[in-house]
Amino acid sequence: MNNRARRILCVDDEDFNLDLLEALLKPQGYETFTALNGKEALGVLASKQVDLVLLDINMPVMNGHEVCRRLKADPHTAHIPVIMITSLDSKENKMIGMEAGAEEFLSKPFDQAELLLRIGNILRTSEYEDAFEYLILALARAAEANDIDTGNHILRVGEYAALVARELGQSEKFVETIRSQATLHDVGKVHIPSHILKKPGRLDEAEMEEMKQHTTFGAMIIGDHPHLEFGRRIALSHHERWDGTGYPKGLKGEEIPLEARITSICDCYDALRNSRVYKPNYDHDGACRIITQGDDRMKPGHFDPKVMAAFVKLQPAFKALYEKMRDDDRQGGG
Repeated sequence: MNNRARRILCVDDEDFNLDLLEALLKPQGYETFTALNGKEALGVLASKQVDLVLLDINMPVMNGHEVCRRLKADPHTAHIPVIMITSLDSKENKMIGMEAGAEEFLSKPFDQAELLLRIGNILRTSEYEDAFEYLILALARAAEANDIDTGNHILRVGEYAALVARELGQSEKFVETIRSQATLHDVGKVHIPSHILKKPGRLDEAEMEEMKQHTTFGAMIIGDHPHLEFGRRIALSHHERWDGTGYPKGLKGEEIPLEARITSICDCYDALRNSRVYKPNYDHDGACRIITQGDDRMKPGHFDPKVMAAFVKLQPAFKALYEKMRDDDRQGGG
């Protein structure tokens, strides 16, 4: 984490309430932004780096619930915690806010000491989560050290997986977790000899059996911590197939964890798009054709039909995401 002041966006349609929040927060070392309605708030979030949002609910133009829903639906802002401050102190109102993704609620008039305490607690938790996400990515990057240059492959797989999970109607928590932990899918490759990973052409039977062990190695490396259970299941099962012909356990259908079924098709798409020492790369249409129609290695029956349907619907988004992250990678010198 850097040492800059934490930035808080205060959203309320009353100037008096915004002045009160600024007077409370600035002496505590927080940098503040303000917005008088939901539309203004989304504009600030699109242009500024914000660490927390204090959000009124009953506002013109766009109410707080809708702001929260949009914030949590956007991959670039979904991680930002929201405290709703409202005079609408009903159980139903809080339930709607929770469904929208808010982390905390305070009723007007709020207790200033309590608000500062909750802000501090949430920001400390957010810092721990940021450090945790950084370590996940560092572990995933370490797995690439023994592999060929895959650029942003692990990051793209996470982003594709989040797209598919959201299309399948999964919760925002599921979406954010798979975005992060799908990057760990190949972490077990650190145990696979480089002459196998970098071999031109197809592996022989013995080499293939050794390569398959990267799934169990990955699960072993990640371990049993409950916060990494998604990543462990993905690492272990992303080469299982819907028709039962995959590895390491030959799981079939819904025996395969959903997060692994999602990651599988995302990993296949990105692998097809990239050239490797053992294969050429395909353009977007070619990669989609192989996934949906099959070739000598890959069959449509390898994939969960619901995940396949989501992939087919999301093909334009996959293409746009691949091209954007490929260009970002090139500009960054990767």
